[in-house]
Amino acid sequence: MNRIAYIGLGLAIGLTLGAAGMAVAQNAAVATLPEPTAPMTNETLGSIDLGKAFPQMKGYRMAMSYRTVAPGAGRAMHSHAQGPEIVHALTGVLSEQRQGQAPTTFGPGSTRINDEATVHAVINMGNQTATFYSVSVLKVPTAPQ
Repeated sequence: MNRIAYIGLGLAIGLTLGAAGMAVAQNAAVATLPEPTAPMTNETLGSIDLGKAFPQMKGYRMAMSYRTVAPGAGRAMHSHAQGPEIVHALTGVLSEQRQGQAPTTFGPGSTRINDEATVHAVINMGNQTATFYSVSVLKVPTAPQ
């Protein structure tokens, strides 16, 4: 290799390592939500056995809930792979962190879609109670045989 090729190779390696270092630093800088101090409360308003209307959905139900999240309460990082959910905020402000992303907030009138790919945490970091409606599709646990 000639001298220019070595310089070019060194420059390419340096830029690659520099970009990788910046990516690591950016990921390390993503803040994380604190762990909730208590769980949110859940009041199931109604549910439907989806298997009755759709035989291929046997073992699943759709449920609508009213959830109350006191200051400091919430739910630690969890997956919706087995239970997609639509959330509509009514009162207060909630902080949410989706896996690999910086925390965001949402409040009254906001709707969140938590599909099968969603992994997130939610906490009420404010000083007022937050409430929301939740519609979920859940697998009904089967009794051990």
